[in-house]
Amino acid sequence: MRKIRLISPALLICFFLGACAEPEQAPHPDFKQLVLENYIAPFKNAETERWMKVFAEDAVGMHNTLPAFVGKAAIQQFADIVEQNLNIEQLDVIIDDVQVNGSWALTRGSFTSKLVPNTLADTADIPSQLGKFILLWEK
Repeated sequence: MRKIRLISPALLICFFLGACAEPEQAPHPDFKQLVLENYIAPFKNAETERWMKVFAEDAVGMHNTLPAFVGKAAIQQFADIVEQNLNIEQLDVIIDDVQVNGSWALTRGSFTSKLVPNTLADTADIPSQLGKFILLWEK
């Protein structure tokens, strides 16, 4: 499975320019399924150890309401907090696009999630969150 890595905005621009200028071979035909099985499903099922396998040591996780998690250890802390304190009532993910350029692949999509404190009995008043994501993978 590919690893998630941080990329600077300048490299991201180069990635897009390179992807537009010189088409690469199509990603592994089951790449979306690999992402769903190795990244989405483990998180959704609170399989933290399995979920962490996709992250490189220098990965950066960015959440919509929290500071960035810099490094695999920081992402592990986030995963532990989620696993210990939250129930994942909903996590629906749509992968809209996969672009490949050399050893890099960019995955773009959207999600609907509902993570609620595991101490609450009634979670009906907690709304789902909508969001977008970009995952950058290195072969």
